[in-house]
Amino acid sequence: MMRVVVLGEFRADRLLPPLLHAGAEVVLLGRAAGIAPFLSSALGADVVCGELPAVLSEQDVLRLLAHWRADVAVPGMGCPGQEQLLPLYARAASRRRTAGPRMAVHAEGFAELASDKAALHRIAEERGWPVPRGRVCGAAPAVRAAARELGLPVMVKEARSEFHAGRHYVRDDGALDGVCAEVSFPVLVQEALTGEEYGVEFLSGGSVTVAWPVASLGRLDGECAPGRRVRVAPAPLPARLRTELAATVGDMAGAFRPHGPWQMDFAVTDDGRLVVIELNGRLGGVSNMSWAATGADPHAAHARSVLAAPADALSDALSDGLSDGLSGSLPAGPPPPARIALELPVPAGTPLPPAPEGTGLMLFPGSPVNPGPLAGGYCRPVLTVPEDRQEAALAWLRELPPGTLLNSPRDAADQLARGARGLRAADALTPLHTLMREGS
Repeated sequence: MMRVVVLGEFRADRLLPPLLHAGAEVVLLGRAAGIAPFLSSALGADVVCGELPAVLSEQDVLRLLAHWRADVAVPGMGCPGQEQLLPLYARAASRRRTAGPRMAVHAEGFAELASDKAALHRIAEERGWPVPRGRVCGAAPAVRAAARELGLPVMVKEARSEFHAGRHYVRDDGALDGVCAEVSFPVLVQEALTGEEYGVEFLSGGSVTVAWPVASLGRLDGECAPGRRVRVAPAPLPARLRTELAATVGDMAGAFRPHGPWQMDFAVTDDGRLVVIELNGRLGGVSNMSWAATGADPHAAHARSVLAAPADALSDALSDGLSDGLSGSLPAGPPPPARIALELPVPAGTPLPPAPEGTGLMLFPGSPVNPGPLAGGYCRPVLTVPEDRQEAALAWLRELPPGTLLNSPRDAADQLARGARGLRAADALTPLHTLMREGS
């Protein structure tokens, strides 16, 4: 029996079921209290759980995997304090002996891109990837000089930080002084973009990279918190931008060989430019919309790919996994979107009325394996809307009691309309998947 050791508890309730269904013995190492009883209740199966130490070296990781007799190790990134472990896991994988456990981790070069915003900016400029104008700064005087050169407002981003942290929208010189006193250097100073923010999730293995539908994350703002906006998938993109996105992703995958799940946040500026904002070497909140729109959960697809060896067997693993009541196989990637997935941030504990007939409501409350709602004070349920139920969904949104949504009903209605346009353009999104596979 294969033993899979999962390093980190993030979304384990979605990552583990395919592993268990395939007959693997699973050990979960995490840091949150209450993991074992929660998983036992959520999965209806006993999972061996252990502690993931707060401080780790490459040798510590290998000793930990040896102690738990791992055949395969896979990081479950996303919980607080664990995102910056990607380069560590990559270095540990490069040090393992041939007979050691197989580690389903990103290569070190890609782990650095996904963990270090300064490294991403530097490499992007070298390879011609579209990124905001910016400067890497090692001290406050350089930050002030960069702000003068770029012009206020600017974004100041700590090179290494967890998601939802280390980002500052700076409007004036006084705020810039405060940020310089607060941040950990080095930092990346970039132009503050105006436009629409998007996200897209990928799964890579060997020479194959597949994508879920592009999601709209709403309009860029100074809060730097897209999870608090109404978001939707699929979101349409003009053909020119799809081609540019595919070429950029293809070059990233071909040059840096990601292995596993990853995500790109990008913007389409008001003057029509495609600009890469950041990379993440994990799945995040967008995966809820990816799942809701296509019926194929990226976390489950990742789990199936973990069991596929060698890496080039990813294609077969995904094809097999997606055949259970779903259509689609590589190179097209996951099934095309069949419904609009509208994510509606609401204050934690706020009740929602039943979804309209013919639609659905997927809830994602906080838990030990998904602590975001517990920490942030808001949840992000997803309303699933077939194209022919758009008017019913719109009426439901208009009838929500005041204060139910963090955003205005108008924001939700606008994003619903964008999702409908994306659903009608689903066939036009296919070249995006194909180009990315060819480019990888």
